[in-house]
Amino acid sequence: MSDDPGSEPLRQRLLYLQARTPNVFSEILGLTQIEPIRGYRAEITATEQNWPYETVHEAIVDGWQIVQFPHLQAPFDDRDIDVIGYEFILQKMEAVCE
Repeated sequence: MSDDPGSEPLRQRLLYLQARTPNVFSEILGLTQIEPIRGYRAEITATEQNWPYETVHEAIVDGWQIVQFPHLQAPFDDRDIDVIGYEFILQKMEAVCE
């Protein structure tokens, strides 16, 4: 909850980042942001997006917290299978206006 009783309650925002390696300084290959707003739908598009971060570390610097690191797995070439990178899940608690 917020320190200010008159302000909006804090809500959990989620950020799913797929990175080239399990290192937080690795390049991001994919990004999905989930907002805590009724009726919100994540948009999936085949066009390249103008993402706000190039690495997981940049998201951390911007106040996102890692809640799940990628599952360590054997290295793979993501061009050969349908897995895209190593997935980090991050959260940010913020007041969100609907």
